[in-house]
Amino acid sequence: MPRSGNTGRKAWQRFLEGGKGNMGIHTLFIMLISAGLALGIYGVVIQEGANLVRMDVRTGIMALTWGTIHVGASLAGYGAGRWILNFEISKERSIFWVNLLAGLILAGIGVRMLMKAVQKKTFLEHRMEQLDIRQDLLLALRMCVHGLFAGIACGLLQYSLPVVLICAFIISVVSAAGGYISGQIWGAEPCSRAFGMGGVLLFLIGIALQIVRFG
Repeated sequence: MPRSGNTGRKAWQRFLEGGKGNMGIHTLFIMLISAGLALGIYGVVIQEGANLVRMDVRTGIMALTWGTIHVGASLAGYGAGRWILNFEISKERSIFWVNLLAGLILAGIGVRMLMKAVQKKTFLEHRMEQLDIRQDLLLALRMCVHGLFAGIACGLLQYSLPVVLICAFIISVVSAAGGYISGQIWGAEPCSRAFGMGGVLLFLIGIALQIVRFG
């Protein structure tokens, strides 16, 4: 048993150290950022799910669409973040301002989500036989702004692009699908809590980037 415990600790240590530089801790941060954004998606989608009488193939298609749009926004933001890095600046200053800017972006998204969490909401119940794809598509396009700015932060921090896109897609699809299902079951009540939890998570990540430097 002690040997098994040591093996687990070594595996965790290898994950944190990563195969190259700080790749392991970067992956952890990418997953946390994706989770924070996904809670925002969940908070929006659950309101739509609360109005659904039944779910069909359109619901699954829309969940995949949420993931696709989020990936596109993250990719565009990542490219913008890497473009910003092209400006000439010393390495010592670069580590500071990159972490500062990325942290401010993520904390800003978090504050915006917290504002939505405390905002008084009036839920107008209008039951729908099937999903209004056009309406949900507009919501997804509005929410992709968060993915765009988070992508900029990941590009500035030079996180692995494939990992960023994979996490963005999988977690967005799961959160959207979960929002439709849980909204139909429990109604729109949990949306404020989802926004609040996502906002706190992203805000804390932004603060953490100012305390711990991952170069």
